[in-house]
Amino acid sequence: MYPIRLNLMSKKKQQYAKRIMTMGFIKNTLAIIFIMLSCFAVFAILSQLFLQTQFADIALQSLRVHTSVGKTNARIQKINTITKQASAIQIQYKEWSSYILLIAQIIPHETTISQISFRANDNILEIVGSSPSREAFLTLKEKLESLDQIEKVTIPLSDLTKQDKIDFTLSIPFTF
Repeated sequence: MYPIRLNLMSKKKQQYAKRIMTMGFIKNTLAIIFIMLSCFAVFAILSQLFLQTQFADIALQSLRVHTSVGKTNARIQKINTITKQASAIQIQYKEWSSYILLIAQIIPHETTISQISFRANDNILEIVGSSPSREAFLTLKEKLESLDQIEKVTIPLSDLTKQDKIDFTLSIPFTF
């Protein structure tokens, strides 16, 4: 406020001049406050626009990443399922070719084998074939029993009663 130095004015006019100066000071102070508030409001609005744009970009990027990660996770789960299934199959896998080769090597030349099958669940080796004589058939039995994996070969009595052309089906327990 400005001090009033004029003493020529009446007291009433001096008080009136003081009130006018006080009102001018209050008006100027309020104008400055409103200008500052307006500047702050403009700054806040611009900041809001900027931050909303940034948030929208981040949300869109997050959605893109989440979608691509979701697809990748789905592929990984599918591959893991296939891998588990393949592992389960491989655990049950038994390499029979070496055993078939071993059995094929010990079979006498005069004996004809038409089928060799393995029932892994029952541990049974089935051999279907024919032998020209009883001696060749007994030789087959002895050679099969000479294998470490086969303990005993049981021949049906009906096959032993024949002299020539013996058609046989042997079910032999094995340990492979």
